Amino acid sequence: MAGDRQNFGTGQLGKAAQIRIGRRLRQIYRPLVGEPIPDDCTDLILALRRKEREQGRLA
Repeated sequence: MAGDRQNFGTGQLGKAAQIRIGRRLRQIYRPLVGEPIPDDCTDLILALRRKEREQGRLA
């Protein structure tokens, strides 16, 4: 914890805090990585791609 205070007031996190945060985020999101993308999200992504292609042809 003392290392976290070395950057106090600078708007930067110490290396130890960065490591703890990264470890916790990986722990939280690990179960989500293998989840399928919901159909409505897939449809939205495909619609955006089609729109980008149309705009590319018009440019």
